[in-house]
Amino acid sequence: MLEILNDIKTNIVLWFQGLTPQDIAGVLFVLFKIIVIIIGVKVIIKLGAMLITGVFERQTKPPFKMETRKSETLKALFQSVLKYVVYFVAAMMILGEFVNTSSLLATAGIGGLAIGFGAQSLVKDVITGFFILFEDQYSVGDFVTIGEFTGTVEEIGLRITKIRGFKGELNIIPNGQVSSVVNHTRGSALAVVDMPVSYEADISKAIGIMGETAQAYAEGNPDIVEAPQVLGITSIQPSDVTIRLIVRTLPNMQWKTERELRMRIKEAFDKNDLTSPYQHMVVMVKQDG
Repeated sequence: MLEILNDIKTNIVLWFQGLTPQDIAGVLFVLFKIIVIIIGVKVIIKLGAMLITGVFERQTKPPFKMETRKSETLKALFQSVLKYVVYFVAAMMILGEFVNTSSLLATAGIGGLAIGFGAQSLVKDVITGFFILFEDQYSVGDFVTIGEFTGTVEEIGLRITKIRGFKGELNIIPNGQVSSVVNHTRGSALAVVDMPVSYEADISKAIGIMGETAQAYAEGNPDIVEAPQVLGITSIQPSDVTIRLIVRTLPNMQWKTERELRMRIKEAFDKNDLTSPYQHMVVMVKQDG
């Protein structure tokens, strides 16, 4: 191993010693052009991202009034396309300093078939990404379930979709694996509140209190889109009776509404002496004689 390293070192030294001033100048000029290309890539991507952001921010204002989620989705997509195009052009320019790119492109068709088999998943991801955007299946900011992942869409690219989970985890899903989507953001949501009541409580009174409490919460609340409804008894358990209340809300506001209504209804039950259910046992003792 040491002998191999010494041979490599010797060859490198001999190569440098054999360079003429013109060769050294040519090498330095090539390195300079590569550095300029790399800097140019960073500048173009940064300026292009700023330009794309400015264009789509104007689209959300009058007279265009594009939806913010749609604007964020298209902005991320165009920025992704910009990066791919700029990186590809820069790579070809750098390769052009070492090989003849025209002959490289001419022979690309020969290896294209072999590469195509390995790039099938990539092509599938890109095509599926276009269909996702064309059919408007979901947008940036939507709360969705894709397969086993549930969260808020942070980015839709040509190849991948990024979803931020409830606990903060970032799930990166190839678009080709998006076979079914549940979009929780489109249309209104349904808040369901099940309140258990003991057998000793006045059921009609409990239903009335639930309806009054929910109606008071809904008045003037911008998150509520339909008046609350008390459906009545939905189940009877050994130690309690369950009463269900439903209310239509704006997308993603159903969980907040459920939590708030449970607290208010529980407080109202306590004020009206409606006892909470609990498990109890009746023991019967038989005495002889």
